[in-house]
Amino acid sequence: MESPWISDNLQGEKKMNLIKKGKRKKKNRLKKPRMEVLDAEALKTDSRRKNKIRILLRSVLFMILIGVMAVGGIQAWSYIKSKLLVRSGYVLKKIDVEIIGMGRIAKEEIIQASKVRLGDNIFDISLKDIFLNICSIQEVDKAIIRRQLPDRILIRVWERKPVVKLAIKSKPNQRYCLDDKGYPFLTANREDILSLPEMVGIPLKAVETKKRIEEPEVSAAINLLHILGNSSLHFTFEPQIIDVSRPFTIGLITRDGVRLTFRIDHLMDQLNRLQKIYSFSQSHGRKISMVDLTPDQNVPVIFQ
Repeated sequence: MESPWISDNLQGEKKMNLIKKGKRKKKNRLKKPRMEVLDAEALKTDSRRKNKIRILLRSVLFMILIGVMAVGGIQAWSYIKSKLLVRSGYVLKKIDVEIIGMGRIAKEEIIQASKVRLGDNIFDISLKDIFLNICSIQEVDKAIIRRQLPDRILIRVWERKPVVKLAIKSKPNQRYCLDDKGYPFLTANREDILSLPEMVGIPLKAVETKKRIEEPEVSAAINLLHILGNSSLHFTFEPQIIDVSRPFTIGLITRDGVRLTFRIDHLMDQLNRLQKIYSFSQSHGRKISMVDLTPDQNVPVIFQ
């Protein structure tokens, strides 16, 4: 027979165990939570891993498309473009136009010339056709067309920079000009065009072809304007009229009425001779009226 004392002790121990199990450890509210420090290298590694996964998924999708095209040919690709890709959002929603230059060409003109419409399947758009359409604008020097998936086309355009206006009749409020490469184009008769020197001696037929004017006198005249514009003589002999009508020579009339004649070759040597003549005139208090720089020696000079 079990002793009542032993039974009471066992019951007491069970109660104590139940009390211990039922007690919960109270949280110390004053204790600061442990801070976790993010490792920068670990973040970079995680970012690289995600990028690799994206590239891998795109590569797999691309291989699947190639496989479908290889099996189904053109019909399979047409179905993918017209059905699957369109549903996935591969339709043109925006045309981004960037114009580099003086802003003579409006963005609306570029979009209209591209003949691209919003809502078209972006894979059906011919970048070559857009390029040709935009380059048909006379004021466009060059252009870059890019397809930005899934729904954008980027058009970047460089305007022609006029260096001289032409003495040729044109449309009202417009003027024919030449850029630094010798290409003619028709542009708005704005204030910056009016301040350019005027070139005479180019026939209208040469301009209407819209091709580069390759006559040596024209190329030399453009080169002379560039050299003179970067020299200290630019403000003294600022060109107003450039005559390219005579073979192998360039006639120049400054805004002060000084007449200069150049050969089409050795332009830098001729400008050096002009610098010496100008220094001489300044030291003797005389004003130049005419200089013929075509001879290498005994340069004819007329003073006022």
